[in-house]
Amino acid sequence: MLKKKRKPRLSPTLEDYLEAIYSEIRASRVARVRDIARALKVGMPAVTAALKTLARRELVNYEPYQ
Repeated sequence: MLKKKRKPRLSPTLEDYLEAIYSEIRASRVARVRDIARALKVGMPAVTAALKTLARRELVNYEPYQ
């Protein structure tokens, strides 16, 4: 029998990011880094790092600004 690979649980901080992303999408149909940063009172680099982590876990679609 093959063991199913389990993803590690999310930290409370990453859960906060997901909640903020959800709120921003509900309010304006898009979640921008600056809006998430303002909502969570953190810097934009922290949001970018969290988004990259969430994207690696396939929980969000993160597209860097170009």
